[in-house]
Amino acid sequence: MSWPALAGRREHVRRAAVLAACFVALYVAAVVTPAGQLADDQLLGLTTSAGLLTRTVADVLRSGLVVLAAGVAVSVGVIAVARGRWWSAIACAATTLLSTALSIVLRDVVLLRPVHDPDYGYLYNTYPSTHVTVTAALAIAIVVLWPYRTAHGRVVVRETALAAVVVACVVNVLTFAHRPADVLGSLLLVGFVTSVAGAVDPRLVSPRTESKFTPAAGLRPQGPT
Repeated sequence: MSWPALAGRREHVRRAAVLAACFVALYVAAVVTPAGQLADDQLLGLTTSAGLLTRTVADVLRSGLVVLAAGVAVSVGVIAVARGRWWSAIACAATTLLSTALSIVLRDVVLLRPVHDPDYGYLYNTYPSTHVTVTAALAIAIVVLWPYRTAHGRVVVRETALAAVVVACVVNVLTFAHRPADVLGSLLLVGFVTSVAGAVDPRLVSPRTESKFTPAAGLRPQGPT
């Protein structure tokens, strides 16, 4: 393995470890502790005070964003396969599926949400948000697989994907589907899985520490585009 590939793998491993630690720390702080649950509930109240009309629009966006992201991801995936980037397409699909599966298992099976106070406690765990997990994973797949022609196009796609992920986080809170900690946990989870994928095969993506794109670490495609 070449030195750049080895360095990229090490960077992904470090990033995966940090993101995993942050995911656990956020769960303990915001979901397990009484003070964290109260703070999360108060932030939820501030976010959802916008009114019924805003929540109605948010509900439409919540459903539409995933469908739109899935359609775009499938389209660029087909183009990537046609251009010989079949391994990248398979890896992005696997990363999306693994992120989704982990989100469901962690939320419904592994992680518990203790009820400290009936005023701000849930009877079931909602951390992390699978909806945001899917949206973020699809956004990363789009960024990695998009058939770029110019450097400006790369920036536009990356920033559009970032905006879509931010909107997904906001609308999931506005519609009372999730609390703020849930959506942040989803971003950390997707970032962890993506970094693991990069550690397994550094040829797929390379880390860009200067990027602003999500906790997944801003990825750029390797090889031909």
